[in-house]
Amino acid sequence: MENPDTPENWGRASRGYAEKVAPVLMRSFADAIVELLEADPGCEVVEVGAGSGALTEALFPKVKSLLATDFAPQMIDILQQRMRAAGANNVSCEVMDGQSLDCEDNRFDAAVCSFALMLFPDRAKGFGELCRVVRPGGRVVVSGWAGPDKFEAFGLLLEAMRVAFPDLPAPPKPPPVFSLADPGAFAAEMQAAGYEDVQVETVARDLETSSFEEMWEMFTVGAPPVQM
Repeated sequence: MENPDTPENWGRASRGYAEKVAPVLMRSFADAIVELLEADPGCEVVEVGAGSGALTEALFPKVKSLLATDFAPQMIDILQQRMRAAGANNVSCEVMDGQSLDCEDNRFDAAVCSFALMLFPDRAKGFGELCRVVRPGGRVVVSGWAGPDKFEAFGLLLEAMRVAFPDLPAPPKPPPVFSLADPGAFAAEMQAAGYEDVQVETVARDLETSSFEEMWEMFTVGAPPVQM
């Protein structure tokens, strides 16, 4: 199967992601990520893979300025609309590839990437770019999904799809969505990119859904790998 994680595919899924996926999955982790970032009202922050803004909405009231980026122009369009509606005058929204940020070195006090960097074709570049644009002593928070044994909702969905569609090409092992599931490997990748004092923490949330149909719609309209 072709790579589903392209700007075009995420652009086509942007409205479904914004309406069905982000409010259920991403927003429930946003406050924990903001807390881990330890940003203060004087902080200048960059967010990579902002998507439709679940984390952006939680973060912008806490900081001086926030540059929210995503590689899909349609996501940035949705994000800009939401930030205008929220009166977020300290947020700039720009189309950028997180593997090659159009930002000078040491530009920001902190950086954050919520459930996106695990999907990058070249994660080393993604980690490296976040490290490059943050000032020495700054803080970077990156989140990724645990494996299907812990991310049970998605694990159940993958198993159901395997049974229902036995001829479907198998995803790579591990699938990109679980490529940062191993805490030791996660920390090692960050250390290799130049980070110091790396810590990996587990944050758990319950996913409530009224039916399988609701979950199926969530992933098929807002997650390109399932959509394809």
